Amino acid sequence: MILGFQIDVNELFEFKPLFKIGGLGITFPHVLLFAVTLLIIWFFTAAFARPKLVPEGAQNVAEMAVDFVREQIVLPVLGPSGTQWTGFLTAMFYFVLFLNIMSIIPGLQFPVTALGGIPFMLAVLSWVVFNAVGIKEQGFGPYFKGIMFPPGVPKVIYVILTPIELFSTIIVRPITLGLRLLANMMAGHILLAVIFTGTWIFIHGNIFGKIGFVLPFALGTVLTAFEIFVAGMQAFIITILTAVYIAGAAHPEH
Repeated sequence: MILGFQIDVNELFEFKPLFKIGGLGITFPHVLLFAVTLLIIWFFTAAFARPKLVPEGAQNVAEMAVDFVREQIVLPVLGPSGTQWTGFLTAMFYFVLFLNIMSIIPGLQFPVTALGGIPFMLAVLSWVVFNAVGIKEQGFGPYFKGIMFPPGVPKVIYVILTPIELFSTIIVRPITLGLRLLANMMAGHILLAVIFTGTWIFIHGNIFGKIGFVLPFALGTVLTAFEIFVAGMQAFIITILTAVYIAGAAHPEH
């Protein structure tokens, strides 16, 4: 019960199927997920379909988008030799960013990343990629030996350190990577839902409510701006951590 009205938080994340394809029920988040994915693919494909020496229009925007990831994530973390990962990390960044931004789009107002499937799918993808890179670059045995037995440590410490390092790299990394994104987007969605539901209640209340709605509405506006910041920051964090894990797997000496 909040300010005289009751919100069932579970209802914010439960969706009835809009239609079915075979036996699979397609819900509103599914539609958002497919729409955002297709729009991103369409935009970058169209932007680079007929590239010009002097970019303009969509190509210019797309190049700036790619340059941001390359200059802020790829080069600082992976270095010039890691530019091969620019496409993958660009796709991850903008996929997460636009799914997050859905939380503040009027009429949509739901971040698909607030459902566990997407954050943990991305975490597993990141886990598969950086482990595959480590095994490819170092070999299966040396890769896991480097994880479990980091050099320069007294042998007696390995009794404690080895299980901790193995557990941290293999289990904790993907869990924390997915949980961080999930928790932040869930919290933001719940907070905005509570604030704007309160605003609606005030507006449809008595005379004092019609005047008092200004405060929660102003707070909601500020929190919406903050949600945009969080959406971008969480997209940046999951992408740069993936880059850090890839760099560590490819170049353990660094």
